[in-house]
Amino acid sequence: MMKLRSSRLTVAVLAAAAVILIAGGVATASNMGFKLNKMLKVGGVVGSPQIGKNWTSLPFNNPYPTIAALCSQTGLPIGSLTGAKMTLLSVNGLFPVAICGEATAGTIAIPAGKGVQIEEPTSASALSSIIIVGSHNPTMSITILKASSGQQGKYWFSVPYHTTATTVRDLCIQAGLSTVGITAASITRLNATTGLFSAPVCGTGTASTTPLVLGEFVEIRAPGGPNTFIPAHF
Repeated sequence: MMKLRSSRLTVAVLAAAAVILIAGGVATASNMGFKLNKMLKVGGVVGSPQIGKNWTSLPFNNPYPTIAALCSQTGLPIGSLTGAKMTLLSVNGLFPVAICGEATAGTIAIPAGKGVQIEEPTSASALSSIIIVGSHNPTMSITILKASSGQQGKYWFSVPYHTTATTVRDLCIQAGLSTVGITAASITRLNATTGLFSAPVCGTGTASTTPLVLGEFVEIRAPGGPNTFIPAHF
């Protein structure tokens, strides 16, 4: 994974590395095409259930309307035993799940702006990386609902590949998330290699030092919501 550093210049370089021209398009700050080589951690580890869960960002405009489309166009393995497992988080706090190659994968839509968790069992067909393509929608707004019990209100936010937010603190500010008391929002990252979560609270020092990662979604929980924003980008 390539980490987005605190330096604006570094982020610009990383974004530029992921940018390509699309048919009929122009690579500008408001209309960019992306091609990203997304690294994947394959397989889990007994006793460490989060290892191998790859939190994956997708461009807001992409050719993956369903889980089946994401499976087929990225070449992820199929089959009940070896197929990649895809998980989403719905607005009602439920987790739609499908395995590549199964009929259910074609019935689960991937909403624009939301990330997908990808898991691959260890097998000869498992991929250590996939190519993700798409472009940005600079007018699309994101709404983070007020968090309640359990998973309700949590949002798996696909961080744009050319975001100007380099840290959790930056995203807190962009989204207008609360930093006050029990209404303070938190933003969670999952390291698929170590299986460790980091969940800094907006307004804390840890939020300023926790970087966002290119190609990785984050989970936003906003007890003080709802919050609606248009993500800033280069």
